[in-house]
Amino acid sequence: MNRHTNYLECQRYMNKQVQITTRQGMYEGTIVRLDQDKVYLQVNSGNRDKNKAYTSWFFAPFIIPLVLFDLLAIVLLDGRRRPFHNERRRFFY
Repeated sequence: MNRHTNYLECQRYMNKQVQITTRQGMYEGTIVRLDQDKVYLQVNSGNRDKNKAYTSWFFAPFIIPLVLFDLLAIVLLDGRRRPFHNERRRFFY
């Protein structure tokens, strides 16, 4: 995805829970700000790995800037289940 496409996708998902995959890894959080080069993702403290010690003095949700050029995928995480519809079209001759 190019930078302009990433910008439009991030604009579409502003203030929503998303999962963003970059070249460096995967991040979950809420898009809180966007400019021409970066997307700012508010990451909740609950996303930390439970098996590792958390040694930072800052426990509240924090915001990380991600470069739009490095984004590989953006997925909306809305939490609602959608019903599965398996409709078969019937053609009559």
